[in-house]
Amino acid sequence: MGNESVYLDFDLNDNGHVDPFIKDEANLGLQELIPRILQERKHFVNITEKALVDEIESLETSKSVDKSSDAVDESKLTPIGAQDATEDTIQEKFNIQKFELTRNINNALNETSLSLDFVSLLVASVKPNIAKNTMSPHLQKLIKPSSLNSDKLAKEEEETLQKDTARSTKIGHGWKTEAASKITCLFKQSSENLTTQVKKENKYWNMISLVWSNDEALFRMRDPANNARAIGVKYGYGDSGSDFQDKGLALFRKNVQTGEVSFHPLSTSGNNLVAKTYRYVRVRMLSRIDSDFMLTGQSVFDYKCKKSSHDIINEIEMARFFLFEEDLFYQISREAAILFSYNVSATTDKVTIGTENEIIEFENVLYDDANEEELENYYQNVSSLSQYLNDVNDILINLALQYNLDPSPKLDKYTNLDGKTANPFKRSIEIPNSVFSWTIQNQHEKVLNVVIKVTSNEVFVDLITKLTVTRFESMNAYKSNMNGTNVLQNDYFDRNDLQESLEWLICDFTSS
Repeated sequence: MGNESVYLDFDLNDNGHVDPFIKDEANLGLQELIPRILQERKHFVNITEKALVDEIESLETSKSVDKSSDAVDESKLTPIGAQDATEDTIQEKFNIQKFELTRNINNALNETSLSLDFVSLLVASVKPNIAKNTMSPHLQKLIKPSSLNSDKLAKEEEETLQKDTARSTKIGHGWKTEAASKITCLFKQSSENLTTQVKKENKYWNMISLVWSNDEALFRMRDPANNARAIGVKYGYGDSGSDFQDKGLALFRKNVQTGEVSFHPLSTSGNNLVAKTYRYVRVRMLSRIDSDFMLTGQSVFDYKCKKSSHDIINEIEMARFFLFEEDLFYQISREAAILFSYNVSATTDKVTIGTENEIIEFENVLYDDANEEELENYYQNVSSLSQYLNDVNDILINLALQYNLDPSPKLDKYTNLDGKTANPFKRSIEIPNSVFSWTIQNQHEKVLNVVIKVTSNEVFVDLITKLTVTRFESMNAYKSNMNGTNVLQNDYFDRNDLQESLEWLICDFTSS
């Protein structure tokens, strides 16, 4: 064997298509050409320009000699006609052998390329740079270089392998135990989260059901803050024909931490939440005393919303109560707008009706729940005929319990109004007159008749308490109104003075 060379026709293979894994040497890049040269020439040191020229000349000489010898021999031994047939047979045989050789070379190249790629993939995990130089571009595009790995196992390491296997088994069991523990914790946490969520939902829907059972009108809406689905309540009077600008709409918002429902009134347009301020109507009467107008009467703030054990119900009732008050002032202002010619004036928060000696004011007053107790006490001091009758009644009942007497005083309210006109304006200027009657008897069967008259005068509205106490020697004398002795007759302007006088009288009567 000399310096034989094999030339491959890339256009021929077993199916008539070019093999994509066979590269034309004329089109090879440096990364592929240099490994080919190293494989054929072993080292670049042995390659010289003179050696390459000599090799080319020897190849040209051998080709010319072969062609000339073949031509001489064929002309001597073969006739011209037979020569053509022999040449055709030789050419056909040559083509068949050439085709077989090409196919074998293709298969060998494919297998060599696959083997080289396989080895390159094994080496890529340890020496990626070397593997990239020997790996085909097609493989680099389709497969990750470090996707294949290998280890060397020596026989002397079998015992170590068994130990490592046992250790690996224990580690595997540990991992499984740890994974099971984590899964258990996750399931437990998920269960607790679901339980908490169910409790929140249960609390939310229980409160919604509570509002529904209170005969409130509920409707679906969107929360203006985040456009989330929510439930609203209509507590206004729009269905009754009221044209007041506030329709009485509110939003129920759920607390994501506790599931509780909170009450949030909406604006008059119904699109935004508002910090609701409550107002009510206060009626005041001012009378001319000398040359000045002084306050002689004022309406009592009577807030009687339903006192439920649930705050959400109380909030709805409170909002409905004050919405009615605001609607009432709105209607009063509308009526006053057409009465200007009758000495009626109106502003944003007050309507005034003036006469020669009296002024009646309807005020739209801001309600402050922080000072509700102080507000109630103020009303009691200004106009307290009812909250005062109750106080006198409490004084008499406490004295009866203290001295073991009959705890049943009799009260006749507004005795001076019976049988008079039903006109409310005429009745409003009448002087009030309410009478307490209390008859008690001591251990000696003596009788004490206590009469307390609560009234006023024509000049000012301060309450006056007139106390009259009469003593009888027996029950028969009291019933026949004979031989009665006037024990005490006095007027009081203070509740405490009245209480002290009654205590002194009852103590003296029961001990005598």
